[in-house]
Amino acid sequence: MVDYCFKWNYADGAPGEPLTEDEARVRDSAGEEYTAVMPPRPGTKSPVLVTPVWKTGVVVVTFLDDPGRKATEYTFMKKTDESLFLTRVHMWTYPSEQPGLRLSDSSSHETVHYREDGYVKRVVKNKVERFQETVEYTDVPVGTNWEPIPVFGDYRSIARYERDEQITNRIP
Repeated sequence: MVDYCFKWNYADGAPGEPLTEDEARVRDSAGEEYTAVMPPRPGTKSPVLVTPVWKTGVVVVTFLDDPGRKATEYTFMKKTDESLFLTRVHMWTYPSEQPGLRLSDSSSHETVHYREDGYVKRVVKNKVERFQETVEYTDVPVGTNWEPIPVFGDYRSIARYERDEQITNRIP
């Protein structure tokens, strides 16, 4: 079951402005922002959020931790009329399990940037140990970074946390 909203309210851990499926479909067709609220991944408590903004060619997939805070976020960019490419991954860790902590309260933040040619740049910022590390790689396989543009309502493939296996965007 997929629910829809305009903006997720992280403070409340709930949809900001609920949308009907028809309202979300109209926003999708117009290229306007909306969020699809997916069921939690197996073994987790919080939903997965898929936020397409087709006007800008961006889709953001947000994985919340059990207290409902941003833990991991994938940013996909539209590359062709049929495909998206995972260009950036953000990961946050927090000092405690306290709900309601903001991104600025995180103890560390990691960003991984991907390019289609296999170049990868990884930046780790650790606030507790007060260091930042940047590492660059070349010739990294990025085949699993490609995704077909999802059909409205079927976000299973793009919303998967594990990126090493392909899932078709079809309802069984």
